[in-house]
Amino acid sequence: MVSGLAGEHSETGRKMSIMRIVQVLIRESDREHPLTQQEILDYMEEKYGMTVSRKSVGRNLSRLKEAGLPVMCREVSRVVNGKESSLSLDWYWDHELSREDLTVLIDLLYFSHLPYQQVRQLSERLKKLQSHTFEDGKENVRNLPSSQKWSDPAGTVAILSRALAEKKQVSFYYDHYEADGKRHHDCTVSGEPRLFKASPYQITASDGEYVLLCSLEGSEEISAFSLAFMAEVSLTEESLRPQKSLKGPDQDGKLSDYLYAHQEIYAGAPVTCTFEANWHLMSFIVRDFGKNAHILSARQDLVVVEVTLPAAAMKAWALKHAPLVKVTAPSYLVKEVKETVDGLYRLYGQP
Repeated sequence: MVSGLAGEHSETGRKMSIMRIVQVLIRESDREHPLTQQEILDYMEEKYGMTVSRKSVGRNLSRLKEAGLPVMCREVSRVVNGKESSLSLDWYWDHELSREDLTVLIDLLYFSHLPYQQVRQLSERLKKLQSHTFEDGKENVRNLPSSQKWSDPAGTVAILSRALAEKKQVSFYYDHYEADGKRHHDCTVSGEPRLFKASPYQITASDGEYVLLCSLEGSEEISAFSLAFMAEVSLTEESLRPQKSLKGPDQDGKLSDYLYAHQEIYAGAPVTCTFEANWHLMSFIVRDFGKNAHILSARQDLVVVEVTLPAAAMKAWALKHAPLVKVTAPSYLVKEVKETVDGLYRLYGQP
């Protein structure tokens, strides 16, 4: 600790003074809360027991700014003894992450399914990247942790990222769980573990899950694989097949449109679907589909809606809200839903 004006004239005192000024600016100031030189002096004495001259603070602030640190101020002109000069006012630290940036990042933490304590710890660390005046207002908010936790001990993400960067194909097995509770490779018709070979195009992350979009060897369509079930992923020496060379409908499709995320991830080319729904579902329609939903007609008890998304997602949504939803197009989806409903009827039998 350096106290008294004499201390600031030593080399150690000057270095300590500059360091404390930086600490004060980082923790006490931002664009919306600039500090005067007197306020900086007061904070230095109050928090660090350091007493320095106002002239020294002004000199060190200028040095920090000239050195390229994110120290900002407001310059005003003044006339002293008939000569015009510049006066530096309202000093603050220009934080790399704005308040809006931090709010978005902290919201993402709370929307995640990480353990609550981890969310709180990470959010507190993020808040320290701004001045102490930043508050997220989430002291009484709890996120909803998930029991599903995926780790990447085999470095699958890194291998696939390298394949994308080098434009190479990959090989892998795809697993599933059986009644013994253990993972098993998917098999061919002959019962042998099936080794997939694919040209990767994109890794998509959503709600704790990574999904690979690729084209399998010999296929003309886009396929989706959850990285959590991929095993023994290897990079090959063969160049990947460009997406534009596919002969299927996915040739020029946007990969961002191929996956649809709502509670679960659904894969498939987006198709135009229409359905009839009880008006009580309007809140769910707006929440789940947003501007993607178009009301074709409406009456007091029924709405007809058009939405574009993978057929699997539409089917899952309709079954979730049955019997208040009736899918009316496309015809093959109507057939699929009907077959599923018939299967449920056979499973549960007549009441």
